[in-house]
Amino acid sequence: AAGKRGDEAAQKLVAAVRAHPNIRVLENATVNAWFSDNFLPVIQGKRMFKLRAKQCVAAVGALDQPVIFRNNDLPGIVLASAAQRMLKLYGVAPGQNAAVLTGNDDGYLAALDLLDAGLKIAAIVDMRADGANGTLRDALQARGVRVLTGHAVYEAIAGGADHRVVAIEARRIVGKGQLAASGEVIACDALLTTAGYMPVYQLPCQAEGKLTYDDATARFKISGLPQILSVAGSANGHFDLDNVIADGDYAGRHAAAAALGQAATLVEPPAFAVEPDVNFPWPIFPHPEGKEFVDLDEDLQLNDIVNATRYGYRDIQLVKRFTTVGMGPLQGRLSALPVARLVADATDRSVSETGVTTSRPPFAPEKLAHVAGRAFSPLRRTAMHHRHLELGAHMIPAGTWQRPGYYGTPQTRERVIQEEANAVRTGVGIIDVSTLGGLEIRGPDAVTLMERMYTFNFAKQPIGKSRYALLTGEDGVIIDDGVSCRLGETHFYVTATTGAVDRVYRAMTKWNAQWRLDVDIANVTAAWAGVNLAGPLAREVLQKAGTDIDLSKEAFPYLGVRTGQVAGIPARVIRVGFVGEAGYEIHVPARYGERLWDALMAAGREHGIRPFGVETQRLLRLEKGHIIVTQDTDGMTHPAEVDMGWAIGRKKPFFVGKRSIEILESLPLHRKLVGFTLPKGSPVPLEGQLVLDESNDITGSITSCGYSGTLGKVIGLAYCSPAQAKVGGKLPLRVADDRVIHAEVVQLPFFDPENKRQEL
Repeated sequence: AAGKRGDEAAQKLVAAVRAHPNIRVLENATVNAWFSDNFLPVIQGKRMFKLRAKQCVAAVGALDQPVIFRNNDLPGIVLASAAQRMLKLYGVAPGQNAAVLTGNDDGYLAALDLLDAGLKIAAIVDMRADGANGTLRDALQARGVRVLTGHAVYEAIAGGADHRVVAIEARRIVGKGQLAASGEVIACDALLTTAGYMPVYQLPCQAEGKLTYDDATARFKISGLPQILSVAGSANGHFDLDNVIADGDYAGRHAAAAALGQAATLVEPPAFAVEPDVNFPWPIFPHPEGKEFVDLDEDLQLNDIVNATRYGYRDIQLVKRFTTVGMGPLQGRLSALPVARLVADATDRSVSETGVTTSRPPFAPEKLAHVAGRAFSPLRRTAMHHRHLELGAHMIPAGTWQRPGYYGTPQTRERVIQEEANAVRTGVGIIDVSTLGGLEIRGPDAVTLMERMYTFNFAKQPIGKSRYALLTGEDGVIIDDGVSCRLGETHFYVTATTGAVDRVYRAMTKWNAQWRLDVDIANVTAAWAGVNLAGPLAREVLQKAGTDIDLSKEAFPYLGVRTGQVAGIPARVIRVGFVGEAGYEIHVPARYGERLWDALMAAGREHGIRPFGVETQRLLRLEKGHIIVTQDTDGMTHPAEVDMGWAIGRKKPFFVGKRSIEILESLPLHRKLVGFTLPKGSPVPLEGQLVLDESNDITGSITSCGYSGTLGKVIGLAYCSPAQAKVGGKLPLRVADDRVIHAEVVQLPFFDPENKRQEL
């Protein structure tokens, strides 16, 4: 009857609160801490609300507490309240024939819930000498349930393949924590336990409230709270339904009056009925063979706690740090009370004198994203963004930037990419590369910084020339690459990948904080816009657009760097060959980006110029065997695995990662990045699909793959074992539907191995 009244009262209150226009309800939300002046972080899903309340009522409830006995960690042993939630909320039965070990009337109520669900109750083991009230006892006995009063569980017995509980041995209680010499074995497949309740004290105690415990009555009380915070309900020691409702009503009226500036003392406190005893005073029963778990998170047993006090750790805070009790996911919710009782008993003090360990925020685990704030994805657009949209580009994210993937619809993707690639190979194409990272390195020690940061040699790099720049971490792992352009004796312009430029800039400034070089490092990515004009006709188009730079092969060779004007715009021009064709990377101040694009498109119209996107660029560079850092590398890739030994300055005394690279190169290789081909018409493997050996063991994975219309075959890069890396060998690839196809390992690059085209 009380349970039905409680459900009806709860439903009525919930409906009234939801209907009230001045109340906002946050469901499935957690107040995760209490800070000064009622500052409350409330977590709901992915969002953290930050509240500041004039008055706060903590109706936070109480937590069911376990009984300590041998083998209390076996599968099938659960708290009675947990079994009820499993049953009522999720329809999951803890077992088909359960026993109940209880120190209050709630164990009987849990048994009735299981019976109503069609389950069996093997017995109720009641630790109280006089047992439950007559109504509950009679209701259970009328349904054929045995009730053993003044008994406890001596040990749980395991069995079966999963070692779950199959029986318990119940013995009569003959003293504090002492059981009779013999008892009765009761078969069961689950055991529900409840020793009483402990208030959810964490938030009130964070407000400097004091948790006290009366050893005689086994009741808790929270006191010493600030005037702006109060507790109500079972957290305030009330468990009788009428008392809980009355206490909540009083706390709410008191808080409302105080928030409105009225005399809260005028709110009359209610007259409470006598509270039932819900806590069994000593639900701890040692066993000669141990395994009485006090903290299931940390696998701590009864003797671990008692022995800590014998070693001299008598303070509860020291016991926690010596044993790690309460440091697991539950943060002491089920172990704090048993530990306090054990330490108090071992040191001849009361539980109140012993206390519990300090509760600190957060109450429940919270993600760093909650602390950081709302999820935020910055959206950056290049100066040519609107031109791409006008041309029908399919935009894709690249780091924080939006870039054209290809110029067409998803339905025409494959055809369009091949057409764009063909335009670059046979005529001229243009791609927006404004998202490339840009770093200005200036100062007397600019060369020294470059020498120390990058693996290659830069001391003798001629002015007006570019050079490949590979960056490794202290562990010798590849973390980025780019192009170093020497514009003067003490001036370098270095590019970095779109997604890594911020990380590279941070690394440079971090190292220079230690090295203290006379150099200025500036991240100028957003200050420059850029395009790559590539293809056999690129020189003609750039010449027609108008430039004061001599574009002849002799005056401006491959890897050259020149400054001047393009279409009347100040520009830095770099001869690069990332896509394997004669190319000019043109960097101009960002405000001129759209003007540059328009000028080049107009100049290239008679040559059939075609814009191409990132997806096409990836195919073109794949044909040249050029790797993309983070796509063809991972967090363990070192230069030898990707045939980058040529980019290492062997005679340099130091660069970041040099010592690690030397160690890694002295060890046998575990994998190698190789090129592979498949005939036209073969399934195109997906990036991430597996490379196998002849025994079907995994030896690597595919990093890049696509169909090349230029070559008329499927090409790709993949990691494999060194034994499989021989040119001409077969590489088993596991593709969709668990099919295994065999690719041929080939020499890189796939296209123009003599580099004649990019040096035109």
